[in-house]
Amino acid sequence: MTTREELRQKGTAIREKLGFVGTSNVGALAPGLDKLTEEMVFGSVWARPHLALEDRMLAVLSALMSQQRLPQLKRYISGALNIGMPARTIQEIFVHCSLYNGFPATLNALTMAQEAFADAGVTVPDVDIPELDADAMMALGVETMITLHGDRAQQSYASPDNPVTGMLYPTAIAYGYGEIWSRPDLDFRQRAICAVAAFTAIDHLPQVVKFGQAAMNVGLTKQQVIETIIQTGPYAGFPRSLTALAAFGDAVGS
Repeated sequence: MTTREELRQKGTAIREKLGFVGTSNVGALAPGLDKLTEEMVFGSVWARPHLALEDRMLAVLSALMSQQRLPQLKRYISGALNIGMPARTIQEIFVHCSLYNGFPATLNALTMAQEAFADAGVTVPDVDIPELDADAMMALGVETMITLHGDRAQQSYASPDNPVTGMLYPTAIAYGYGEIWSRPDLDFRQRAICAVAAFTAIDHLPQVVKFGQAAMNVGLTKQQVIETIIQTGPYAGFPRSLTALAAFGDAVGS
């Protein structure tokens, strides 16, 4: 069995990879909090197997953005840069999560990103975002939705025959699946991680299940979906992660 000291050593190694060295006053905030953070957050969660460090950072940035933990979000944006995550990828995480948290939350997160990039002396490259006409965007949205969700793509509130949700859902298909899911700098697999983490952080269990299953259609294993949910625990709260794990486990089999 791994000792607490071994967990702390693992935590220290992860924290140093993220560049969180000499930048935190956690120990001064409450007695022992620095050791607890080292052991639980970094040693017990970040150091788990089955999910790469960069994927774990996708989940953390999505969770912190979703809960609008802005000072900590800025710190982890700096950590993302320290492990080599491109600035455009970081921006795109927040654009993607606008689907689930709204554009005001995205603007707040992008402002934190601008500040972190400036502090690090990082220049964000220009990128050409292809623009489709309305019909092509809708067609791509339907195609993407089916790729992600298969037979579930047009069930329940997503049904084209639903007279109530049908007043909004076509917009979600066109701009969500046809525009945002197809933007550059994040692939479907990465976007699925962002979606699962964001829905876990806002405690939206039906969508955790739906996008957890979609994640397995675009390259994640079941264990990697589970790890994505676990990764949000120290940032959105363990109760949210545990209920999300239970819901996902019931849907796909423990």
